[in-house]
Amino acid sequence: MRERIIRAASLLLLAALAGCVSQGTYDQRLRELQSVKNDLELVRVQNEGLNKQLIGLKESNRKLKEEIEKVSAQIGPLNDAIVKERQAGEGKLKDLERQARELAASKKALAQELEVAKQRYEDSLKIQKRQAKELKEREQAALLQPPTPSPKSEPPLTAPDQVTNGSSDAPLKSSVNLVDINKATPAELTSVLELAKEDSDKLVKNRPYKTKEELVTKAGIAKATVDKMRDKITVGP
Repeated sequence: MRERIIRAASLLLLAALAGCVSQGTYDQRLRELQSVKNDLELVRVQNEGLNKQLIGLKESNRKLKEEIEKVSAQIGPLNDAIVKERQAGEGKLKDLERQARELAASKKALAQELEVAKQRYEDSLKIQKRQAKELKEREQAALLQPPTPSPKSEPPLTAPDQVTNGSSDAPLKSSVNLVDINKATPAELTSVLELAKEDSDKLVKNRPYKTKEELVTKAGIAKATVDKMRDKITVGP
């Protein structure tokens, strides 16, 4: 369009210089100049519209930048809060895992203790049944066996000299040579009764005793061991 304006102006200048331009040519050139002027006015209007749009775009861009800055300012604290929440969640998860491990260990320990208690209970029942059977057999044997009379020349034993062993057919001996299981020292238990240190410790730990059978039921000493030393012990007050 600028070229058209320049060209029209050049033609007018040439016509004016020549002085021989006809009226028709002059009018044509004038119409072209008017058309060019109209085009220029249209371009000016379009340019103003574009300038307004450009201003609007700049204003929108400025507002957008402000919104971006505001959002960026909010994102920072949100990121910090997210990091803190994540760390707190990881800490809680580790704590829960630790508690779960502790509970599992406690459950295992309780199961083991329950199994031990169950085994002890079963062993105690077996011992009680065996002792009840032995007592019954001894009672039956005592009923079937006639009493043996004591020699007249032998003086009767007084109450402190009698041996209490829980059965009617046990032999009687003088208390001078018997070991009182409620008063004997560990040295006496090991030297006189020939008890192992483990059985001696059990015997001393579970005092006092009322009968010899409690060495099995209460102290946990093997019945065979108690039977071997039955004639060497007595149960004092």
